Amino acid sequence: MAVEMAIWRVEGDKAAPLTLSPMDSERRLEDMVAEDPAALTGTDLLIIGRQVKTDFGGVVDLLGLDDEGRVHVLELKRDKTPREVVAQTLDYGSWIKALDLGRLDQIYQIYHGDEADLKAAFASRFAPIPDEDVNSDQRFTIIASELDPASARIVEFLAESYGVPINAVFFRHYRDDDRDYLARTWLVDPQQVEAESRRASRTKRRPWNGTDFYIALGRAGMMYRWELASKYGLLSAGGRSRLRNLKPGTRVFAYMPGSGYVGIGRVTGQMIPARVAEVEIDGERQPLLDQPHPDEEWAERAESTDPDVIEMVVPVEWLAPESIREPDQAFREKGLFASQLTVCKLRDEHTIKAVESAFALASQDADL
Repeated sequence: MAVEMAIWRVEGDKAAPLTLSPMDSERRLEDMVAEDPAALTGTDLLIIGRQVKTDFGGVVDLLGLDDEGRVHVLELKRDKTPREVVAQTLDYGSWIKALDLGRLDQIYQIYHGDEADLKAAFASRFAPIPDEDVNSDQRFTIIASELDPASARIVEFLAESYGVPINAVFFRHYRDDDRDYLARTWLVDPQQVEAESRRASRTKRRPWNGTDFYIALGRAGMMYRWELASKYGLLSAGGRSRLRNLKPGTRVFAYMPGSGYVGIGRVTGQMIPARVAEVEIDGERQPLLDQPHPDEEWAERAESTDPDVIEMVVPVEWLAPESIREPDQAFREKGLFASQLTVCKLRDEHTIKAVESAFALASQDADL
């Protein structure tokens, strides 16, 4: 149940309540949500469409993607009755669920221009993900000043009892002389909605264990990424977005394209630019860029300040007793997961178990 909110201006020992006033237009609120969805909804979203026409004659106010590729429907109440907006929001779900990446890209181009590229924009804002993860799930948010009790009960019932990922957020507009303020209240705790939705999810996507990532150490002819990993314990990739999900404590299954899996490691530090990284040489810390470079183009990218080009590195400790293998000794067998992405979540249990076994890494070692 939503909690009513009020705001007071404190002047000395007195508290003066601010005046609750209607916003001059819901279009203004929509503009603010579209401009900065994270600030107003609490979720960082890439807005891909606005006033999106469905195949059934409806119009979705705002469509966005979160960092897991889930599609978010943000629907403003406007002049619709409370029950209409709840029913309409759910109806949009039947249409949105069937949208593939190509259709979402078309929606994105209508909103951002014909030359816009959804996958590139997503990778720049978050990190690259497999195509099959895009729109693997949906989230629905009703934006309103209020809902009638019956509609509120419907939303609560669907979210809490059946795990439907729907919620309502209420914005109150206050005026204080020449300044405007917004106060936000959720109908249902967003964390509760997310937990219930994940529990009830019927998605076909394999669950992720929350720890393991796949990383490709370059492509054929890009041995320098393998050399950085094997010699210095550094995973390297171009662009700020590619390694951003590799946090300390996560595991990485290193794959050499064209060869196979060459090692399993544990991330030990934060992502940093290669130009400020240091490595240990004969017991002393020295700048990475002072060491011989196997590739001059890599060195140029390391010196770059362009966020789409700059080489970033993440330190890793190799867990297997044999450390990291030479590419010609890589482990490969039919049915193992492989991807053209630089980094992605490793969900395939068969691959995890097979690579652990190949590198003599027991299950208990995986949790160290």
